[in-house]
Amino acid sequence: MSQTKTIRLLILNDSRAEAERLISMLHNAGRPVRAQHVENDEALNKLLQEKVWDLMVGLDTTTNLKPLDAIRIIRRLNKDVPLILQTNDETIRGTVDGLKLGAVDVVKVDEDQHLLFVIQREFNNREDRDRRRVAERRYNEIERRNQQLLDSSRDAIAFVQDGMFLYTNDSFVELLDYDSRDDLECMPVIDITKDRDQDKVKRFLKDFMLKGSDIESTKLEFSVITKDGAERPLAIEVRKSTFEEELCTQFLIRTSTADSQELEAQIQQIKSQDLATGLYNRGYLLDTLHLVVENAASGANNSALIHIGVDKFHEIVDGKLGIASADLVIGSIADFAKSQVKADDVLCRYNDNSFMLVIPNIDPETALARAKTLCQKLTSHIVDIDGTTLQFAYAIGISVVNETTADAETPIGQAVKAYELARAESSNNAEDKVRLYEPETREETKRDVSHSVQKALDEGRFKLLFQPILSLRGSDREHYEVLLRMIGEDGSEISPQEFLSAAAKIGATTKIDRWVILESIKLLSEHRKNSTNTHLIINLSRESVLDATLPPWIKVAFKAANLPPDALVFQLNEIDVNDHLNVAATFSEQVTKLGSSCSITRFGCALNPFNALQHVKASHIKIDGSFTQELQENTPEAVQALNELVSELHKLDKITIVPFVENASVLSKLWQSGVHYIQGYYLQGPAEEMNYDFDTES
Repeated sequence: MSQTKTIRLLILNDSRAEAERLISMLHNAGRPVRAQHVENDEALNKLLQEKVWDLMVGLDTTTNLKPLDAIRIIRRLNKDVPLILQTNDETIRGTVDGLKLGAVDVVKVDEDQHLLFVIQREFNNREDRDRRRVAERRYNEIERRNQQLLDSSRDAIAFVQDGMFLYTNDSFVELLDYDSRDDLECMPVIDITKDRDQDKVKRFLKDFMLKGSDIESTKLEFSVITKDGAERPLAIEVRKSTFEEELCTQFLIRTSTADSQELEAQIQQIKSQDLATGLYNRGYLLDTLHLVVENAASGANNSALIHIGVDKFHEIVDGKLGIASADLVIGSIADFAKSQVKADDVLCRYNDNSFMLVIPNIDPETALARAKTLCQKLTSHIVDIDGTTLQFAYAIGISVVNETTADAETPIGQAVKAYELARAESSNNAEDKVRLYEPETREETKRDVSHSVQKALDEGRFKLLFQPILSLRGSDREHYEVLLRMIGEDGSEISPQEFLSAAAKIGATTKIDRWVILESIKLLSEHRKNSTNTHLIINLSRESVLDATLPPWIKVAFKAANLPPDALVFQLNEIDVNDHLNVAATFSEQVTKLGSSCSITRFGCALNPFNALQHVKASHIKIDGSFTQELQENTPEAVQALNELVSELHKLDKITIVPFVENASVLSKLWQSGVHYIQGYYLQGPAEEMNYDFDTES
């Protein structure tokens, strides 16, 4: 179970109505928020000290608390809460003045689309800073542990800079018969080198730093003089490294024997090889990409990752030879592909019918040209297995690895996406079956999703999943939330977050909601033959809540299925209720008269969430998932915020549900809060059947 991450937002505006409008605008754009209206400096001080906030949006003419004063308070408390300033000033002067105050950006009032982009950008920047802070803490911890490993390693290790020892571990000190590290550190390497090898070592160290590989290690053999004057030959693995953020050379002298080194090399080869093809395997691909990404990030040459897919592989092999011959066929293709690549290229098997090719030091145009040539040769190649010939079509996707590539997984995902686009090409020309990855624009993505939704509607490619909701108070009622998935043309499941907004734009949400209701009634009627106490919670879109014909239609559906109306709970989003309070009130009243009930989900994000409950008849309240996420931080403030919300709801006789329970750590807090029901992956993820064993949890 997942949701778009909730933005924790502070709003600085004299008008509470404008603050409500801003919250509504964000929710309608698919950006849920937990917002707080700031009315004075005392309130801001309290809010900043009690909770963590992501952003602040303020109007430059606010008088209750001026933006400059708000920025000063944020800085004094050393909080990371960027301010986005709104202004009515149409001139560039207003923007400049706002930036001088310390705002991260200035947006003109009523330019909501611009504001949305800025909020999303700054929220992403805020998350990036959070991730960087976490990474820095982890990095420091790893550095500390690495230092401990260096100090205690049985292998002799030293770091050399400008010809002098920067660091030596205890094993290195013992190898040279010195008493402590202090005796060697800052000592020139030449001082311990035998006279006859000194010129050799000088030349090596000089040349290695200038020309040596940034990745591979190099062997260096020379003799040293120990502290007591004895000569000792050393065989050292030398590689470029860093120590305490200083570029240097690492000396490594292994204590292992030659036999164990040979065995280790054999094991490493087995670990990195795909047995069916003899190519490198997926693990080796990831290791190689990690090095390639690091190399590109340091400003060295760019590389390319090429995904090579064999079209209709299993279908053709099974039809001509039988599926047992698949390994022989893929091995033959691998042998031919290997003959077409260069010595520096790394060819790996990726999955049953595809390969990945890493090409170092190449520009995008050259990579594209090479891929087209490779695709033509593969397409022309005839596979011969004991006299039976097979010929395949291929498609190739290319991803460029450069200084912007974040990790090894990124180019893999990009190459696979480019491959899927190439594979979808209707042309039979091999050159047309090659695509270079290019990020889609937002508009292209929207058009593609709208087209996919319409096609899925036409072809009936939707399915229902059911996630159990467990009582913490011993109720014998079984509850499931009904979750919708669209099935992609490739058979993959697509969550509503990815297609519902597109469905709304083409007017399809009411049709989808009615399909969900009918399918739920049908499945629940069948299920209730064995379990009469099962209830379903069905989510409704804004458009369905506004549809006056829906309640009468639901009544007919209940009657036709002979299902008692109290078996279904219709769930409305809090922001939809607040935006259309009168309509929501009428809808809830009509549904209640039918014998069903209503629930409000994502509750607790509005400035005054309890206002809606004075008008809308809702028996169930599902609290916003951000409250559960904050419980993971284990702060007294998070526990108190949830307890206060639950307590107020129970005073109103509401049945409370807390979602996103992902582990056992929050269960005790939820139990103590008095929550009625919990939901989340800790119990069970969404499943195709209503088969959760509620008895084992009672």
